Amino acid sequence: MFKEKNIVDWQLWAAAAYLALLPSNAWTFARSLTFGISAGLAVIILIAGWTGRGARVPSPGLSILVTLGAWSAWSVASLAWSIDADYTLGQLKREIGWSLLAIVAFYIAPHSPKAWRTLIGVALAAFGVYATLALALAATPSGWDPSRWHAGVGPYATHMVLVAPLLLTLPAPHPVGFNGRRWIVLVGIGLLILLLASARLTDNRMVWIALAATFATAFALAAWRWHTSLARAPLRWLSPLFALLIVLGVVFADVTRERAQSDFPPDTPVAQTLAADPRLPLWEGTMRLIRARPWTGYGFGRAIVADELKGSLGNPMLWHAHNLFVSQVLQSGLIGFALFAALLVALLARFIRYVRQDSDALAVIGIVGTSLIGGFLVKNLTDDFLFRSNAKEFWALLALLLGFGTRLERRNSS
Repeated sequence: MFKEKNIVDWQLWAAAAYLALLPSNAWTFARSLTFGISAGLAVIILIAGWTGRGARVPSPGLSILVTLGAWSAWSVASLAWSIDADYTLGQLKREIGWSLLAIVAFYIAPHSPKAWRTLIGVALAAFGVYATLALALAATPSGWDPSRWHAGVGPYATHMVLVAPLLLTLPAPHPVGFNGRRWIVLVGIGLLILLLASARLTDNRMVWIALAATFATAFALAAWRWHTSLARAPLRWLSPLFALLIVLGVVFADVTRERAQSDFPPDTPVAQTLAADPRLPLWEGTMRLIRARPWTGYGFGRAIVADELKGSLGNPMLWHAHNLFVSQVLQSGLIGFALFAALLVALLARFIRYVRQDSDALAVIGIVGTSLIGGFLVKNLTDDFLFRSNAKEFWALLALLLGFGTRLERRNSS
């Protein structure tokens, strides 16, 4: 007999555990186990709803299903013309197959406001633990090794950009937030300090631009949604944003200056160090490859043209496009890029629709979702982290937002 409540609860806690373990490079067995349990139970819940043996899972809408299906199908089809079919097949399993299962798991998991807050709370708590661990290790004589607990500097910096929009739920009221009580606000301030401090450890420049884009997008949408409140108390709205952007700008300038001093001779102007960035000739090389196969690309997988790039540039570190959009064109051509862009547009259109509705709870979800996509895209203008743990986290968080947003929208309309 199908005991729906037990299955739903187990699926929620397995998804929460997987979300907590996902950003780390450790505990691989536990991460794989919780992923398998959460995805398997999600499929059971989905089938039970279709067959009438359980509650039917609401649809996210035709536009999202069609664009997600089309992009995934075209990526799979690239196996037919891939220059390395074995590599493409392995990447399709990891980046398409497992990502689709993660989407299903996290779309189903937020079945109630309590489940939603559980998942958001676990994501923020896990980030707090990882950030504290990074700072504590940095204070030891051996220093912080980002590849041991955090999957590397780049993935960890991208993880921070993905988590940052979730901080916006802390002051929000129920059912979407944590009611903004005094201790919740203090927790949020503490997490923001951890975010900024641990981001500084990475010496990554784009993380600051991405965080600025994230918070500026959130503020712009909130000001649009609650323009009356902004007009009544502009300083209350503008002061925190300006203070945060000033901090982000100052740290970005400091990181850029430090990178210039460490990578170039003394007294080299910062502008010259940016002009000498090795990604500029890399992008020129990728354009030559794109012109050779513009419509279909070379086959799915971030490193599909790694040998060609390393050989032509003479730099073993430049083995992929270092730009999310260029990478999509290289892998699946202009057709695949258009399908990927259509999926992002469908997601953004849904979140903007939430912002425009009367429900404040849906507006918060819309702001978080739009900020998450915006920050992730900006972070990946100089790299491509739609890959492994970052890709799973990106799709999982979007599915989480859509899953709860769809349920709230249905409840409000009924």
